[in-house]
Amino acid sequence: MIISPPFLPNRNSDTGDANWVHSAMQQPASHLTSTHALEGSYPLSNNLEWHNGIHLQGTATGDGKTPVRAIADGEVIYVGDPKNANLDKDDPQNFNPFGEHASWTDNGMIIVKHTTEIGANGNLPVEIIYYSVYMHLNEIGRLASSGTGTPPKLQKKDKVWRKDIIGYAGQIYGHAGQVHLEIAMNQENLRRLIGREPAWVDPTNIPVPTADGRSDAVFGALWLYLPASTPTQTVAPTSHLRATSQTTLGRAMWLKMTYETGNCSYEAFDNTGHPLGRREERNFEYDLYAEANRRHNALPQADRTRSSPSGWYELLRFGRNLGCGPNTADRDPLPANAAHWREIVGPNGRSIWADLNAEGTYKFSDADFLPIQTWTFINDDTTPNDQRCDSDKLKNLIADPDSNVPDRQDPATLARRLGNNDVATTLRRTVCKFPSEWNQADIGTRYAFVQDLPEFRTNPDAWPPQEKHLKALSFPDLPDDYTSATWHFHPTEFISTMRKCEWLSTRELGQLVPANIIRKPGSHDSQSTAHWEQPPFAASLTAIRTYAIDINRSLRKFLINTGIRKSCFFGNAIQETAWVTTLREQSGNNPTLHAGWYGRGLLQLTNPNGNLGNGNNNYYKYFRFVGRSPQIPHGNNELSWRDELGLNSHHASHSAGAYWVWDSKSGNQFVPNDIPEDILDKWNANIYADRAYEAENTRRVINTNSGNKVWYYNIEFARSASNVNLPAAISQNPPNHMNGLVDRSTVFVNALIVLTDTPAFQSEVGGSTDSPENYTRRRT
Repeated sequence: MIISPPFLPNRNSDTGDANWVHSAMQQPASHLTSTHALEGSYPLSNNLEWHNGIHLQGTATGDGKTPVRAIADGEVIYVGDPKNANLDKDDPQNFNPFGEHASWTDNGMIIVKHTTEIGANGNLPVEIIYYSVYMHLNEIGRLASSGTGTPPKLQKKDKVWRKDIIGYAGQIYGHAGQVHLEIAMNQENLRRLIGREPAWVDPTNIPVPTADGRSDAVFGALWLYLPASTPTQTVAPTSHLRATSQTTLGRAMWLKMTYETGNCSYEAFDNTGHPLGRREERNFEYDLYAEANRRHNALPQADRTRSSPSGWYELLRFGRNLGCGPNTADRDPLPANAAHWREIVGPNGRSIWADLNAEGTYKFSDADFLPIQTWTFINDDTTPNDQRCDSDKLKNLIADPDSNVPDRQDPATLARRLGNNDVATTLRRTVCKFPSEWNQADIGTRYAFVQDLPEFRTNPDAWPPQEKHLKALSFPDLPDDYTSATWHFHPTEFISTMRKCEWLSTRELGQLVPANIIRKPGSHDSQSTAHWEQPPFAASLTAIRTYAIDINRSLRKFLINTGIRKSCFFGNAIQETAWVTTLREQSGNNPTLHAGWYGRGLLQLTNPNGNLGNGNNNYYKYFRFVGRSPQIPHGNNELSWRDELGLNSHHASHSAGAYWVWDSKSGNQFVPNDIPEDILDKWNANIYADRAYEAENTRRVINTNSGNKVWYYNIEFARSASNVNLPAAISQNPPNHMNGLVDRSTVFVNALIVLTDTPAFQSEVGGSTDSPENYTRRRT
């Protein structure tokens, strides 16, 4: 799933993702006088009326327009063409609820249906459908340009891709550059998204879990429930198997564990979600492979037969051994009594070592939408067919917690509480069920309660202009798919949360194969002729459909889970596999190549010249990682395991992820001298991928069989490529004699467009551009 905000401001390299999303989705600064909340807040507005989404304030570009972009790939299912603005005070769109002067509100609308994947249950993808609505547009966008003529305006059934301009933000009550954005889905898709039926849980009495969370979708931070009986130690344990402990936590707690940019943070919470403290372990993520091996090797020899570094990696990465399926054979070995010791903040706010895999501990992730994270599901509105909120549960969340406050449940008092910062924060994670405000067919029913409000009862002339205004901003022919999607999310919270879901659908993976490539045999400085050509996409897509789930599981396990990390990974993997058409070097047509130990898998593990190095070689290293014991000289087992990497989707993907992060690919004398000394595993390619975001994509020209073509060189991507293909060249700039740098860079640039938000490329005239030269985005 790939998703982004509808406005895409530039992003500084040191800005965290959540902060960037928040800055990209700024609400208007003005407040409603009746609620003191920001205008266009979710989920309630004036008179405690349900509000489907939020209003966002955009920034105009040089032409004075404010482009609104599709938040994800999808299909347009509805277009409401906007009416041109005017100054006629009697025009219903000039109705002004805040004053006497004309105040225009645009009525252009686009609804997009998004079908995507968030994980897999065995070999079946977990697919969800949701809808994004863009309202108050003053102009409808056009289809992506084909290079000739002016493309037509978007209409129903058109396909759009993330970041496409689907329209331009108009006015909301005279405020320019604003748009209403909402996210909606139906009950079945909400159930798939959260992994259970949506139900209310009292946030003051969160039940104790009795089982681990879902395994079909796992993303974002890990959440671990630790019972009071969780064993603890005051010093780092030397044994990594469970043993009787004299000390325990004493009180139950929750732990949030987050891997990000090489580090691992631990945030502790009590049973109501009150924070207890936080600590961070620098470089723990970068060193995860080394740590998994260290814990495996620390076991007594007899216990290693039921263990593997891969199993320990899973425990450290997920808090549990997920593997690739529900059966024991689907998981690499890990002792049933493995202890998962980490130094965390305990219930008293002080650091303590705790076994996160002890009896009674349970593991979850952001994909579980937990009550401890303040996720709440509201569906108790007693009048579900009108626009007024009559949910007692939501009102109780809003009301002043002091029961002695007079009239705390009075509608006007509740409305004023909407501007309270704590209330606003709580409401961001309420997922609420209510009807669309844009359905013209039932305006009379949905707003009947308004006519009973005192200001309307005493002024019979007040309702007709309000009704005309509502009809001017609504539509008589909305699609049933959308009107039945009555569950709504806070758009910023939805986008920020789902950006953590690194799972790529088959369609998204297919887009990573460029429409055009520059194929330069050998190294970038060789005398060979470069070829401008189109990959055999039909063959690529067939293979992607076969490998997709295993590729995603490998990306998830080895934390290749950000746009820039995936761009670097696929920049190499797609080139190594001849545009995802084969898992074997030269398609396996040369069986004597490297004495049969030729490249296999997504990153083509190879033993050059068939040299087994007395067991110190890439293939054997992978065999040992997954718990096998390869022998010298090799026998039939070793040959069978070797061949699996070129035939078996799981091992082809898993070996590539392991190779991407593993240590000691070459001597440390080759490591660039700007890699911090405190990183133990300096060969983890994620290190270089993280730095590629900051590195410049410099413009270079190469002569091809179709004339001069432009490609882009990124030093940190080149280092990640050297890490994979020629580790001894990793300090060279550029890496001489490395195979396929130009080819890989072409794929990398395409991946940046598909997977990241605001990539920049050096332009021919100086400065930067967001559009690479001689580039066509694959739209599939």
